[in-house]
Amino acid sequence: MKRYGHGLDVITLPILKHPDNWSGPALNMSGRMVGESMSGHIAASLTWFFVGFIYIVLALRRHYTSQLSGHKFFSSVEFPFDFLPGRLHNLPFVALFKIVGALVFLSLELHGTLVRESGCVPTSVWQHETMATIFLMSGVADIVLLKSKSLRLFPDGTDYLLFGVTFGVQAMQFTYHLDGRPPLSARLHAFQALLAGLCAVSLAMEAGNRRQAMMPVIRGYFIMMQGTWMMHLMFILYHPGSEELTWDLHSDESVTLASLIFHVPHGV
Repeated sequence: MKRYGHGLDVITLPILKHPDNWSGPALNMSGRMVGESMSGHIAASLTWFFVGFIYIVLALRRHYTSQLSGHKFFSSVEFPFDFLPGRLHNLPFVALFKIVGALVFLSLELHGTLVRESGCVPTSVWQHETMATIFLMSGVADIVLLKSKSLRLFPDGTDYLLFGVTFGVQAMQFTYHLDGRPPLSARLHAFQALLAGLCAVSLAMEAGNRRQAMMPVIRGYFIMMQGTWMMHLMFILYHPGSEELTWDLHSDESVTLASLIFHVPHGV
């Protein structure tokens, strides 16, 4: 076991070696890789943002169409794109988007961390992979449950349970992700864990009250906030376009300012 970066434990593995003339990804002043790490965080933030945004739009659309048709609103984890022509309206686009986003994140993170000159892989990286894998499995589960709905192989609410477990695992991984980090990085990841927990809670509340149109909207809002906050976290920690740290990772002022950004402009 070795130490890496900001005091994070790493595991030394016999992994791929790069050729001598390989320049590798760019490093910022904090010693972190900007290339693949930045791309991986962008993939995760965009996936969360668009999944949450689509949930909000489709939930509101179902609400208004229910009012126009005189039917009662009833929520679901997956909302069909019933406004598309032909067989397209039966495709689980959100589930597929979750799978693709998780696969992109996994490929970028693995490429950026397994190809290291030192041959060291931080244990925190495996937490990234765990969260991406559970998100990928959630997309697969959504498709399986949707396609087997007519067969009634699973009890009602299984989709909510599995999606809630996804965010529960994510919240725990982000909580343990704080170990060994400087105060600012720990606070940024603590807010990410909070949002994951709120996603799990909102799903549980929605599962028990599926007649309320605001329940899936709240769920989508918290998922979307995960994406936007991940983008904030990425710019603060990786400071792209700058070779110097613009935030003091150990400053109380930086921690307070990050908390203010989370609660006021970001939340709004």
